[in-house]
Amino acid sequence: MKKIRTYLLLLLTSTSFLIHAQKAPKIDLNLWKLTIPEGSVTTYKAPKILDYAENKEIQKFMFNDYNDRSLVFYVYPSIKSKRSFNKTDLKEQNSFGGDASWSFKQGAKLKASLKMGEIYKKNDQYPRIIFAQIGGRLKEEQVNQIGARDKSAPSILKVYWDNGYVKLRSKRLADPSITGVDVLKEDSWIDDDGYTFKNKVDFDKFNFQIEISDGKMEVSVNGEKKVYSGGDYKLWNSFDNYFTVGCNLQGDEIGAYANVKFYSLDVTH
Repeated sequence: MKKIRTYLLLLLTSTSFLIHAQKAPKIDLNLWKLTIPEGSVTTYKAPKILDYAENKEIQKFMFNDYNDRSLVFYVYPSIKSKRSFNKTDLKEQNSFGGDASWSFKQGAKLKASLKMGEIYKKNDQYPRIIFAQIGGRLKEEQVNQIGARDKSAPSILKVYWDNGYVKLRSKRLADPSITGVDVLKEDSWIDDDGYTFKNKVDFDKFNFQIEISDGKMEVSVNGEKKVYSGGDYKLWNSFDNYFTVGCNLQGDEIGAYANVKFYSLDVTH
């Protein structure tokens, strides 16, 4: 009888595992590093990130919703990290397990299907959520050339969900006369005027894509496109870049929270 009970328990456990595996989102995390807003910021990468569904610490901030097969990124500021805003996000890695670094000249493409999940509201307004970025990074020799403190460089693109609309914020040269190694300096680049896609996505699922090529950045939401090109984007070949995706909550009020649900996520170079 004891053997039968043990067998039945194993059968139920394995059946439950198979059902969950079949309903889990089909997102490959091998080439991503997860950052969660725990304390001074905690990170996980392969192989540890691959066991996120069994990790109780990760489950606080990234988990599967088996009802709609989504990967959920969740944040709330009561555990505010030492960084400016709360974020649970994935940062692109290379096949050797290090930080990804690609240039506009080399090209890159990110495709995703996602939607906003639950989010708090204050004075009839939702806070902005950054769900995708292209981060910048200096090469070692560039750090020395300009006397930088580290390899950090400006983000050429930030993508927001803002009260139902997808908005973009890019960079441009602060002055067209800037040349040479001065191009590498952070204060040489300032925010552009921004761009808002016309069609509201609200809380519905939408398709999103970023395609990078030499001197060009093309962003699309449900087929609606915004193209960036010109001299500033040619100059951006000087920097290394990487993708990040997730939920970056632009608000720190007590009781604030938000989550973003990803259904698919693919990056190619």
